[in-house]
Amino acid sequence: MMNQLTLTLPTVPCSNTTSCVPRLRVDLRVEVISNFESLVSAKPLWDRLVDLAGIDHPFLNHDWILSWWESFGAGRQINVLLVRDGEELIGIAPLMISRQKMYGIPLRELGFIYNDHTPRFDFIVTRDHASVYEAVWRYLLDRREEWDLLKLCQVESGSRTLLELPLLAAASGCQVGTWPSIESPYLCIEGSFEQYYKSLNTGLRHNLKRRMKRLEERGAVEFECVSAEEQIDSALPEVFRIEATSWKHSAGTAIECHPELQKFYSLVAHRAARRGALYLTFLRVNGQRIAFDLSLIHNNKRFILKPGYLQEYHTCSPGQQLTAMTIRDAFARGLKEIDFLGAAEAWKLSWTSETRKNYWLFVFQKDLRGALLHYTKFRFVPWLQEKPFYVPLRDRMLNLRGQFARRGSFTDAARGRAS
Repeated sequence: MMNQLTLTLPTVPCSNTTSCVPRLRVDLRVEVISNFESLVSAKPLWDRLVDLAGIDHPFLNHDWILSWWESFGAGRQINVLLVRDGEELIGIAPLMISRQKMYGIPLRELGFIYNDHTPRFDFIVTRDHASVYEAVWRYLLDRREEWDLLKLCQVESGSRTLLELPLLAAASGCQVGTWPSIESPYLCIEGSFEQYYKSLNTGLRHNLKRRMKRLEERGAVEFECVSAEEQIDSALPEVFRIEATSWKHSAGTAIECHPELQKFYSLVAHRAARRGALYLTFLRVNGQRIAFDLSLIHNNKRFILKPGYLQEYHTCSPGQQLTAMTIRDAFARGLKEIDFLGAAEAWKLSWTSETRKNYWLFVFQKDLRGALLHYTKFRFVPWLQEKPFYVPLRDRMLNLRGQFARRGSFTDAARGRAS
């Protein structure tokens, strides 16, 4: 079902006529996708808008959104906003409503179609950005009785979302804050692989060479790439099995431990394979798959979703060996970037020093609860983090969280929510 609201948006007055350009010059229409069937049927328009907007990652394309909702959508309400200029679609706000708790306080959260398995997200806008953001904000403001917190996760530094929405929300009297999330490493592909490899740390290169000899002593070492859809159903169980040999299985966070995660990554892989975007590689020794890299190709860039290796081969660095092979392959394919996604872990930073900053945007309603939550998140918690007892207390809470997770009664908190 699509609900529709027509907004006549006025221009913003400005006394400086040399620098102020009217932000809003047209009437914009906001439609709402509120059910799964309408979301499915939006695919042609959605994918066209992603292309026109020049989105340079795969986490806003329709296949990803659909796979996510089919896997994790239970208990949530679709609330996708479509912004039109006449009949032309110029913006999409991929939102949903869910029941959450923040510092123990229950609330109705309006946010991106997002969870821990979504590395990056944002609005999809082709033009007239200021007008689109104001149309979205006025629509949400007119329905402020339907939500308590607007939380937009994993927005890349430099996004117009981090510029436009805070100004609009603050002007409406709402409490606003941005919270730094993880910094994600990425590697620009330039020159030749040989030149790049020589620029790496000498210790890394020597370790790779020495440990490759250990692998070769166990049998023939091979690089395997799976991209055809008919190969996926036999390859993915190997991916899940290899990942489950790590600490993730005992912590209860491995894909194999959660049917919804298996469904999600299977749907993502199948749909990516159909459009030629799947990049699933294995490192094999003596015919056995001992390491994997599950990635997507988008806009001539590779995005690493899930890597892993068999723990019994740890002393041979199979994960880093496969990384070296896939980087060499990226040079050979003429890719322009590898995005490691996730946090800036040491193994990633051994290949690059470049990172992208990501942020979470919080907009609280202008009421007592909103003021309390804003104060706790952006004043009290930063003060607490400076105290000497904070780190031991945090570690203790994380240990308790792990114990609950192993019992299957705790769901991991989303990145950035932990304070």
